[in-house]
Amino acid sequence: MSDNKDKQTNQQAQGEDVAETTATAEATEQTTEPKAKGKKKKSETEIKAELEQKIQTLENKLLTQNDVYLRMLAEYDNYRKRSAADSERQKVVGITQTLTAVFPVIDSVNRALEVLKEDDKAQAGILQIKKQFEQAMQKIGVEQIPALGEEFNPEVHNAVMQEENAEQAGKVVQVFQEGYRYKEYVIRPAMVKVAV
Repeated sequence: MSDNKDKQTNQQAQGEDVAETTATAEATEQTTEPKAKGKKKKSETEIKAELEQKIQTLENKLLTQNDVYLRMLAEYDNYRKRSAADSERQKVVGITQTLTAVFPVIDSVNRALEVLKEDDKAQAGILQIKKQFEQAMQKIGVEQIPALGEEFNPEVHNAVMQEENAEQAGKVVQVFQEGYRYKEYVIRPAMVKVAV
């Protein structure tokens, strides 16, 4: 008997669910019908035109973003180049300031070599000091500017005297003070006498 009651209860519940579902579907149809009647269907041409307009808008946005990206890339590249150039300039300034302070010492060493031409032992010791100085400068990229016997070049030579000598006209005949450069930068021009 209890089984019959359970069957009846299940059938009633199912009947109520079906009625509910049917009522909901009818209500949905009624609410959607007026909307469908109010809107016109778009033709293929209108849909195509809308899609082409959206595509054109997206292409324009892409071009704009690409332009922004390329500009930022160029700005970064310029920044990197400026930073490298500034770093190189600072390095040159540092080397120049340091060597400018050291040059009087090497000039004194060179004058001592001139004075001590007769004393071989003293000259050998001073030559060793000069050699160490030149090796240290080579390690940091500083080189001596060639002068003696070279064609006079006002960019790297500072002529303080002239000597009449037709055979060597335009050439450096004596060096009073050695000149130095770091890469392409002249730190100190060579002080020279030029034949005219």
